[in-house]
Amino acid sequence: MKLGFLDSIFNYADVYEAAVKVFEAKIPSTTLERMTVPHLLKTPLFSKMLLRNGADAVIVFLTMLEEDAAELDLVHEKIIDLELSEMKPVYFCIISDSEFKDQGELEAVMADRLGIIAEAVSKIVSSPSGLAGDIANQDMTSAMSMFGAFSSAVTEPETSSEQASSALDSLGGEDGGKSLF
Repeated sequence: MKLGFLDSIFNYADVYEAAVKVFEAKIPSTTLERMTVPHLLKTPLFSKMLLRNGADAVIVFLTMLEEDAAELDLVHEKIIDLELSEMKPVYFCIISDSEFKDQGELEAVMADRLGIIAEAVSKIVSSPSGLAGDIANQDMTSAMSMFGAFSSAVTEPETSSEQASSALDSLGGEDGGKSLF
């Protein structure tokens, strides 16, 4: 599997080497192609370049400030258009500046989140039909709810995967709110 890894020149630290280690541990047969965006609004363009260069999926890694939330919403809209046109996924791993104090803490948070993303990407790209059985799985539900919560995580850094999962469970329904339909 070939994955694109997109980071930004405005990230607080270069975590690419740590990211490579996470992906080697979670998906050993993966190769990463890295690009670095000069501005957040260039994320869709660089993601498209990675997908057109043969990436099966793109992982966007960003460290962000609260004031970047409006730009991130614009980026998300364009990424959805890109995913529909390319029929390949783009995942965000966003870490708020309030979630870490130094490079070590940043790498620990990044390793945890990228580990969850790596597992999900592996299942989605390698065997999408096998994903149906995992949707009701609590770990996968938490991972998917984290993907949806990343935008709000920038403005509400206290959102954890447990809180996001709890919010998802509170939606109700016969299956505890875990159905996509």
